Amino acid sequence: MSFSRTAVLTCLSIGALAVGTTGALASHDGGGWNDSGDDGGGRGAFRAASYINSDGGANANVDSDSSCFTPDQYDRQRISSKSSGNPGNRNVHNDACFLDMNGNKADGPASFQSFGAGYISACPDPDGIGPKYAVLRDTNGDGRNDLCFQSGYQESAVPGASGNEEFHARVNKNSGEGRQQVVWCSDADADGCSDEDVADSITVSWFSNN
Repeated sequence: MSFSRTAVLTCLSIGALAVGTTGALASHDGGGWNDSGDDGGGRGAFRAASYINSDGGANANVDSDSSCFTPDQYDRQRISSKSSGNPGNRNVHNDACFLDMNGNKADGPASFQSFGAGYISACPDPDGIGPKYAVLRDTNGDGRNDLCFQSGYQESAVPGASGNEEFHARVNKNSGEGRQQVVWCSDADADGCSDEDVADSITVSWFSNN
C-alpha cells in the first residue's frame, strides 16, 4: 500500500467533508474509546458509532435493534470450532458508522483494531471490484490479525443493499477464553487507533465449549 494511493483515496473519500489538516474527520474535545474516558465516540463535527450486529437473531445475546443509532456494544460469545476456519462458525459481526451532527452517515478511511483475546477474522473489501480497498494484517507479529483498514464504507451497486454506507468486520476466537476489545476509528494514515480521537469500541467476552 503506497502513501500516494492512501492520500488520493483519503481526498476522494472525505474531501467534501469538514476535515482537519491530517485528513481525519474533524472532532472536538477528543474521543476516548479507552476504559478510562469513553465519551461516546468523540464530540464535534463527526462522531464514530460502533456496534455488534445481531445477524438477524443468530446472535441471541445482542439486541435485535442494535445499530449505529442504538448500539449494543457488549457480547458474551462461545468460541468457534477450529474446524470452521474463518470467519468462524460463532464469529461476532462488528459494524460501524461515521455520523454527522444531523445523524447522517459519512464516508472516510477507517480501521478496526483488536486488543486482548481473539482476532479479526474478516475484513471485506468495501466495494468489490471498485476503487476502495481493505487491508487485514498482524501488526505485532503474534500470528493473529489485529488491524483491518478500509479506505471507505460499503458501497453496493444494488440499491438498498443491507449494510450500505457502513463499515464491516468480523472477529473470532477458536481456543481458550478471554476478553476482546475492538476499537473502530477514523484512520487516514492506516496505522491504527492509538493516535485517533474519532473512535468507538465494542467488547466480546469469549467462553469455552468446556
